[in-house]
Amino acid sequence: MGVRDACVNRFGGLAAGMEEEQKRYFREKRLYALQVESTDACGQDCLYCYAGSTPTEHAGLTSDQIRGLLDDAASLEVRAIDWLGGDPLARGDWYDLMSHARTLGLLNNVWTSGLRLAEPDVACRVLDATDGGFVSVHVDSMDPQVYARLHPGGDPRNITRIVEGVDGLLARGKPADKIINCITFTSLQPAEDAIATMRWWMREKGIRTCLTMFNPAGRGARWPALAPGPRETRLVYEERDRLNHGDGAPSLSAMDTDKFYCGTMATVTFTGDVTPCSVIREGVGNIRLTPFRHIVAAHLGELIHSALHEASDMPAPCNCCRHNSHCWGCRASAFHYGGDANGPDPKCWLIRDRAIAGA
Repeated sequence: MGVRDACVNRFGGLAAGMEEEQKRYFREKRLYALQVESTDACGQDCLYCYAGSTPTEHAGLTSDQIRGLLDDAASLEVRAIDWLGGDPLARGDWYDLMSHARTLGLLNNVWTSGLRLAEPDVACRVLDATDGGFVSVHVDSMDPQVYARLHPGGDPRNITRIVEGVDGLLARGKPADKIINCITFTSLQPAEDAIATMRWWMREKGIRTCLTMFNPAGRGARWPALAPGPRETRLVYEERDRLNHGDGAPSLSAMDTDKFYCGTMATVTFTGDVTPCSVIREGVGNIRLTPFRHIVAAHLGELIHSALHEASDMPAPCNCCRHNSHCWGCRASAFHYGGDANGPDPKCWLIRDRAIAGA
């Protein structure tokens, strides 16, 4: 398995055979993974939170609504549920819902702040619920001062707490290649600090980084100046590529994950809206009004960006980029910064370099 395949397995929580299955779903233009925002509650208080989370839940889906959503996902032969929030572990019945998903044959992946993983009983249940899947935690910076800028209502001691939780998962047998640290890169964080954080997780824990580009959604819509500059973006994402995938591998540019994940995935927000991505908050329907399976039937192409599944149909210059076997640019950035979810990604330095060279 090559370095790029390792990355796909990494962020899709997939074994080698399942990674090939996801590529087949991509070719067949089907949903492989469903992101479910099970709550809008989170204790980390990220300044830029795309979901606008607060410590207390305000508008989350009911347990019956989520169970019905999981039933619909299983009927569509969705293979994996990515539990988002807020922090999915802040919900009281999180384990029951994930257990229901498992009875339906669905793989659980958990994107958590990581704050509750330091509780032994929570760590044990997360380990059980995510058997075969991955766990993502969220530490933007190992520097308490930088962390405090990014989480003004949070406690910088959270860094130590989350690391202790990760250590607990590792000690209980969760493989390091099934744990991710997530960074949302903003202008408040020096490129050198983001790079140091990614290197720390790889060096100390053997854990890769999911590097998310800031987008002006949710709370972030009030802070457009948080968008990092071109130089900083290139430095941080090129180092992400090197650390995660090795020298010489295709670049993912300023994407979080590869196109096979983005092109086989949909999101249901905590308000019930069905969207192409958790960072694109505008929905094509709402499960509180219409069953999820019916929304998918009517809007599947829009949700999975089916118009881009053939590399030759990608917008120029992506259609002739040497990295387009795995990358198609961040669809959320294309939407928020360019106005078209199927358009070119204006945060991609490869596009910018080509434009300068052709000028």
